[in-house]
Order: sequence, then C-alpha cells, then structure tokens
Amino acid sequence: MGNVLLHFVAGTLGALLVFLVTTRLSGVSRFSVPFGVVFIGIVCSSLAHFVSAWATPAVILAYAMVSAAEVRRERAADQRSGRANDKPTTAV
Repeated sequence: MGNVLLHFVAGTLGALLVFLVTTRLSGVSRFSVPFGVVFIGIVCSSLAHFVSAWATPAVILAYAMVSAAEVRRERAADQRSGRANDKPTTAV
C-alpha cells in the first residue's frame, strides 16, 4: 500500500511541476485547477502496482514531452500569425 501511495504522490507532484512549467512558458496568467494532474497520479500508482515502478518516471517523461511539443507548436503558431510580441510580460 505504501508503494502505491508513494507513486501517486510522486506522479501527482511530477505532473503538477510539468503543468506549472509549461503553463509559465506558454504565458498563461490565469487557469483553473488541473484535474489531469490527479488523473496522472492515479495512473502512475496503478501502473506502479500492476506493471513496474519504472512506469511513474515513464509517464511523467511522456507528459513532459507532450507538453513541451504543445508549447513549441503554440509558439510557432504565434510567430506565424505575428502575435509573438502581443503576450504580456510579467515580472518575476
């Protein structure tokens, strides 16, 4: 049971980190709570229990790759349409 909980927490926190980084990179300033993060945590815990403990890093890596590709596609579309300089900049 501890293994499942560990992979749920690791998967959820890893997915949340990926979500926050890609949200920041895409320039989104307001968003709602992502349910997909919890779903990824559930998937990681299930796969760790039934398949392998290596499923958790594999799922997080796949989610990060898909999210990075989405950010790249969005930036390319913004540059093609000339909206690259329209996004507001925020100070950190």
